[in-house]
Amino acid sequence: MFNLKNIVMQKRIFSMWVAVFAMLFVYSSRVSAQDVSDEYKSQLREMLTVSGSLEGARQVVPQLLALVKQQQPEISDEACRKVEETFNVKVIDRMVDLYAPIYIKYLTLDDLKQIVAFYQTPAGKKWGEATPSITLEGTKMGQQLGMELAGEIQQALQEAK
Repeated sequence: MFNLKNIVMQKRIFSMWVAVFAMLFVYSSRVSAQDVSDEYKSQLREMLTVSGSLEGARQVVPQLLALVKQQQPEISDEACRKVEETFNVKVIDRMVDLYAPIYIKYLTLDDLKQIVAFYQTPAGKKWGEATPSITLEGTKMGQQLGMELAGEIQQALQEAK
């Protein structure tokens, strides 16, 4: 069924992800030039993986490819699969390069190791598995709250005139 609201929402989501990745790709070369050891980056990657933080990044490329495939159905599934494999690795690498200088300001290598150790406990594993779902649901609730507040604020402004 044709639903204009869903199409508009898909375009907004697509535009948001394109903007995020454009910034990520543009700035990752500048940020990665800072001095962060390979060991630190490796531990950060592990922490981001076990914490569930990279799960959203892994879903971006397939979502973008699905939208492109809708626009260009002649693109083969095989081409999409190859691009997905390549870009999933690139996205994760660039995210780690982008985040490493930020994380190193606040967390030592030993801190990262301890955090990874936590995520290897039963509670840590459960938290890591639940984090992407909690984040997604929280984002949806935040968007809904934002829309409700925007309407209420607009009404209050009209009444305050």
